[in-house]
Amino acid sequence: MAKLCIIREINSAHGKHIHGHTFKIEIDFQDKLVDNMVGNLDFHIIEPKIDEVISILDKKYLDEFITPRATIENIAIYIIKNLQEFDNLYSVKVWEGPTKYVEIFKEEIE
Repeated sequence: MAKLCIIREINSAHGKHIHGHTFKIEIDFQDKLVDNMVGNLDFHIIEPKIDEVISILDKKYLDEFITPRATIENIAIYIIKNLQEFDNLYSVKVWEGPTKYVEIFKEEIE
């Protein structure tokens, strides 16, 4: 098995008492190594789709997009649901600051 990870950051606000964070997002793919590529994943195919999903959340009030609350768990679930087309999507980590993160596995959402 091999793993490929795409990392992005967003700056967004959330919460009843609106406050902002820089969220680091790690999107992990896992598959067999095929022709020296992780499951034949092509950056030119996956990165535009990831950027499309992430750009919806960047510099926004997240509670308008993620319900019932824009927790880091629900942010990860939102991203997984919007990247379902990739069979080898493994998990999404969302960091809220440098000291805490959540990792949600795609298999838990399906």
